[in-house]
Amino acid sequence: MTRRSHSRWIGIGLVATLAGCAAHGTEPHAAAPPSGASRASGVAADLAAADAAHGNGDKRVLASTLLRLGQRGARPLDAAIADDPVPVWRASVADKLPPLRGRALGPGYVRGTLAPGNETSLNQLFLSGQAATIAADSQPQSELRLRIYDGDGKLVCDRRPAHARDCRFTPVFTQRYRIELSNGGARRVNYYLVLD
Repeated sequence: MTRRSHSRWIGIGLVATLAGCAAHGTEPHAAAPPSGASRASGVAADLAAADAAHGNGDKRVLASTLLRLGQRGARPLDAAIADDPVPVWRASVADKLPPLRGRALGPGYVRGTLAPGNETSLNQLFLSGQAATIAADSQPQSELRLRIYDGDGKLVCDRRPAHARDCRFTPVFTQRYRIELSNGGARRVNYYLVLD
């Protein structure tokens, strides 16, 4: 088989795969984050989009978003999280999703709510020399501010609005970092904080 005919068969296969996805009501990368966005940023955006789709009763968008979250291996940061919405969302579109299979650990997420003017924080251990990415998003999208401080209280990253860009850093020393989220908007929001 020549290189040209091989490329033709790959193209036909890709078209057939995309057509099959369209026929089943999923759009493989319809809401994918922009090129160059981190995995953590994609998970944060997908969690916020799934929240909106569930609230609007849009099962097609919810199912395709949950498929992407599963492919990214997203998991609750704390396995004992009581208000993890993902199982509830999955149950509401169970007929549209393949069975959930075990995956390698992916980005961890935390969900919470913030009233206007309120803030929350958590401490997280990051290891020396291992790149870290932290992203946040909310539903409805709001003026969330994301700040990260090292063990000495030095500001490492400040993003406002938080959904605009990730915080990426590589710790020189293994230490606990404080992650703060504050709601500078006028509405109460569900926030999604993702660590990768």
